[in-house]
Amino acid sequence: MRKDPEAIKIMQMRRLILSNLNRLYPTPLQTQTLYRVLCGFDEHYTLSLLAKDAAYLHQKDYIEFIDEQIGGSGSFEKKFIGLTAAGKEIADNIQTDSALEI
Repeated sequence: MRKDPEAIKIMQMRRLILSNLNRLYPTPLQTQTLYRVLCGFDEHYTLSLLAKDAAYLHQKDYIEFIDEQIGGSGSFEKKFIGLTAAGKEIADNIQTDSALEI
């Protein structure tokens, strides 16, 4: 069964988010900085797509918004995203998630 090219692109970008956060683990990364890195891979990637991907990864408990832990809030671009232990296992290929398999 072949996957839809659009679905593959979504999975690739979500894996890129995890792998870039893994490079700095346990240090979080500001959303705006992460967005600039991802645009280097896909110039058509938008901040709204990053917000959707981040929401998905947050619901799966792979990432966390550090600002929410300390009661801060603000614009999405200024939030800090960190990798959780579960996200680190996915990024290091210790665990698998069929929704992120390409």
